[in-house]
Amino acid sequence: MARYSTYAPDFQVRINGEALPAAVRATVGSIRYEDGLNAADRVEISLANPNLRWLQRHIKGFGFSPPTGVDIGPVRVAQAAPAGTFDLDNRLQLAIGYAPDPLDEVFEGDVTGVEVNFPNGGMPTLNMVAHDYLQRLSRGTNARGFGPLPDMLVAAILGAKNLLIPQIDPTLVAENDALFVLDQVFKGTGLKQAASGSGQTDLQLLQKIAAKYDANYWVDGDVIHLSRFLKEFEPRLTLTWGQSLLDFSPKVTTIGQVAAVSMKFTLRVIPLDFLVTVSWDFDRESVGISIVPGKTALGAPAFGKPTLKVIDQPISSEADIAKSSLRIYSKLREKLNARLTGSGSAIGDPRIRAGAMIRLDGLGPDFSGNYRVASATHAIDSGGYKTNFQVYKEILP
Repeated sequence: MARYSTYAPDFQVRINGEALPAAVRATVGSIRYEDGLNAADRVEISLANPNLRWLQRHIKGFGFSPPTGVDIGPVRVAQAAPAGTFDLDNRLQLAIGYAPDPLDEVFEGDVTGVEVNFPNGGMPTLNMVAHDYLQRLSRGTNARGFGPLPDMLVAAILGAKNLLIPQIDPTLVAENDALFVLDQVFKGTGLKQAASGSGQTDLQLLQKIAAKYDANYWVDGDVIHLSRFLKEFEPRLTLTWGQSLLDFSPKVTTIGQVAAVSMKFTLRVIPLDFLVTVSWDFDRESVGISIVPGKTALGAPAFGKPTLKVIDQPISSEADIAKSSLRIYSKLREKLNARLTGSGSAIGDPRIRAGAMIRLDGLGPDFSGNYRVASATHAIDSGGYKTNFQVYKEILP
């Protein structure tokens, strides 16, 4: 059977491993699933609440709820869902797609919020909000130091501490080990961690480590990933305007854009200054490197191109050179990849996920091509299944 040939949107919600009871599922008005890079995924489920039937049992944090069958004024409470169905910290899993094909498992996380609305003259509603397990790292702040431990080991500790299985890109581990050894040899004091401060959440520390190595982080089920690579470089699907692509709004900007990034290095032991510039050649689609020593570095241009100058970097070891070079490339990539961005919507497709590569067609030679998905929002409601997304043209991977 052709994928999504029937266009009959379907979903499955499981609470603590059990399918949502039929009586509860029948009142689901909408499901919204938000997926993004370097942030916790989010699910919001809105249910109609006729006769306040979903308040018949105690919801932790909401206070008293009467037993089944007891009258409260004109409202008679009827049992329709097991006790605790809407409790906070319940495990929630979501699969979406089209019947009769198998559904795609897209989310697993904890219920983090329950909201009850009593509108004037309308149907009461109950909204459940869940976030994936990345949100566990944002609970509470800590004052701690990890001493001379490699960054990747610290990241693994953060994952395990929050009951997540760390999956770290081997290239990051190898690079971190090499930098750690260089620091030990040349400084003799070990690698100082961003963890040495106070008042940080585990998530803030993980963000610092990821930024330091130009890496992305995300949670898939109970596995936390830290990787510099987004797994795929070929499009997983093609969206064509007027067919599966409903609309698309590209934006090209040169405001704040640069074609090169420079950093001035200072060798403490000599002392000697030199300017390192990494640039992008749009005509040849290639990266160029320029190294200008001595006093020339003070005003040296970067191939005559708009250049971003980052802070001066004192160097005391080869590890400083490696880390600073990575920072230069990261800044250049960040600027170049923000040059062409866009937002659009498509017929609902669970394959449109943050980090995925997709192809957009039918947009003319300027805007057709491959794009990296920055974020996606999947919505299933009375209007059907629709996916909204944000993308960018990836010039440097």
